[in-house]
Amino acid sequence: MILSKNDVIQNKKIWQISREYAGIAEAGGVKNVCCSLAEGLIKKGFEVTHFIPLYGCTNLINIQDFDIFSELEYCFKFKNKKYRVNYAHGYNNGVRIIFIINSQFTQKNGVYTYTILDETLNNHHKKGNGHEDSVLLDLMFQMAVLYYSLKTNDKSDIIHCQDAATSFIPFFARKIDIFKNHFSDVNFVVTIHNAGNGYHHSITLETAKEITHLETKDLKGGILKDKVEPYLLSEPYATLSTVSPWYADEIMDSQNETTGGLSKEFAKRKTHIIGITNGIDYEKYNPTETHKSLLDFTYNPEKDDLEGKLKIREKFIKYYSVKHETIRSIIKNSDFIEQYGFLEYDADAVYFAFQGRMVEQKGIDVIEGAAKIVLEKFSKCRFIITGQGSSALENKCIKLASHYPGKFLYLKGYERSIARQCIAVADFILLPSYFEPCCLEDFIAQIYGTIPIAHAAGGLCKIIDGKTGFLYKDNVPEKLATIIMTLFKNKKKDSQKFLNISRYAAMYIHKMYSWDKVIESCYIPLYFDLEKKG
Repeated sequence: MILSKNDVIQNKKIWQISREYAGIAEAGGVKNVCCSLAEGLIKKGFEVTHFIPLYGCTNLINIQDFDIFSELEYCFKFKNKKYRVNYAHGYNNGVRIIFIINSQFTQKNGVYTYTILDETLNNHHKKGNGHEDSVLLDLMFQMAVLYYSLKTNDKSDIIHCQDAATSFIPFFARKIDIFKNHFSDVNFVVTIHNAGNGYHHSITLETAKEITHLETKDLKGGILKDKVEPYLLSEPYATLSTVSPWYADEIMDSQNETTGGLSKEFAKRKTHIIGITNGIDYEKYNPTETHKSLLDFTYNPEKDDLEGKLKIREKFIKYYSVKHETIRSIIKNSDFIEQYGFLEYDADAVYFAFQGRMVEQKGIDVIEGAAKIVLEKFSKCRFIITGQGSSALENKCIKLASHYPGKFLYLKGYERSIARQCIAVADFILLPSYFEPCCLEDFIAQIYGTIPIAHAAGGLCKIIDGKTGFLYKDNVPEKLATIIMTLFKNKKKDSQKFLNISRYAAMYIHKMYSWDKVIESCYIPLYFDLEKKG
């Protein structure tokens, strides 16, 4: 029997598994993919269920019909301890959400890492450090998902595991005795969002043996450098994908040194990884509607209407032209934004921004070095940096703010509307990542009429050099500084050229990278092929 795509769509169930989801529990870029993909699939006729833990930081405000399964319970055993797991469910924009509940999750104020509140309560839980019980959290969550299906006899046609924290599931489902018959006819997809060293969620061999009750010979396919890797272990039982075709090529390259040995192993095994570039939900950022963009004024780069952008900049500079001790977040929570430095107004200034996690991957040291070079030579350049993460990298920005008063502003922390303002007020956004699976910041910047300057790595290669932004190859401060200074001078000589780039980029992203288009052209064919193969 030959299946059509419509046969696949009608009455097909998709389960999506992740540790985060936009609007419910947020951490990195995974949250946006999960939410947009799930909601987009609902519109295409799929029945979508998403599994996620219930954290202390979980936002239930948009969850409808929330209810706890009163008679469903799971006892997870780990390291001679027992953990009782309960389940709840509700709906979010048509997507059924199933929550995995245990006190180990509900005690957490962050999805993967400790927050400033955690550090205040316990000095050993340093802000930005990963949870001490992260292995327990990962394994309990994944086993609880499988147990739910087994005990309720509720099953999906396809289970889509998002990122390493959920990527043991295909192996567990196919190899652990109590699950393997139940899941024998289920297809699995595993999406790699970041294969960088430190994002593997690997476990020791002894832990793997304890959880699976399998012998070393059954687990050897996942062993790399004395650890059991979820991607390697589940590879024979799932279709692997990642978040851009460029990143797929990079992580299948045996010479890649950024993946902690995974790339060499993928190359050795001739692993096939499908690259699907993430889309963006334009309406969640639409600059023509302030309640969506979270900006103070409306404008439309697609129509050369940047008046609102300039008003946002004027208000932003006025606010940050003086030194504030602390800026309380617009959203009432335990975190806040700390301001270091200030902005000095100059009608001829050109603004360069960075917004994101303060981690080595993002090339913060490249920005630091480049800013020093630029600001020693060009007094009319302004740098706006916002984000949080590594204390060492945060301190680099704090020192720059002190050393270049009026020219370098660092906003330490994260709050959504402030982060968007930082992008919107700038002429250019800096993206010097050493590696970048996909990246969302370039999309957001382009929607807001801000032109990306990016290292040509992974998903950043979706930028069309000279048309939707600017790419460079040697990711060193001197190279980035040269580009910044060149663009500064060129913008003064030919502002219309940059207006044209801004307009074209906004139009291009809006047309080519909608989630509707990505789902229709990439995900439905992927799921269709899985169902055809059976």
